[in-house]
Amino acid sequence: MALLTDGSFWFVIYILLLMGAGLTFYAVAFALAPRKSSAIKEDTFESGQLPPGEKRVRLVMQYFVFLLLFLVFDVVSMFLFSWGYFFFSYTQTQSLYPVLFLLFVIPSIYVTVKIARQVSV
Repeated sequence: MALLTDGSFWFVIYILLLMGAGLTFYAVAFALAPRKSSAIKEDTFESGQLPPGEKRVRLVMQYFVFLLLFLVFDVVSMFLFSWGYFFFSYTQTQSLYPVLFLLFVIPSIYVTVKIARQVSV
């Protein structure tokens, strides 16, 4: 009876149900997916419309750096804000995790700034 009141038992049941549902959805999608190649299947499709022009269009990636900067700094600022808000209630060992997070994020910030300098020239 203690097994049913233990939270880990129900957690394992939950994980098994999720895995079963995922495998079921995968099996149904695999069974219903078309196998043969056709002209319609190979055609480019954009938001419910057939695109005008050629299939291969070279896109200018000048805003890609801004996207990288936003993603990196948005995530960093979100975590640093929550850490800074509760900074005085943390012990030194609890403040070790945000510092480790920063050590992992600094290389991505460096690469993003390096790419931004190359693109903006």
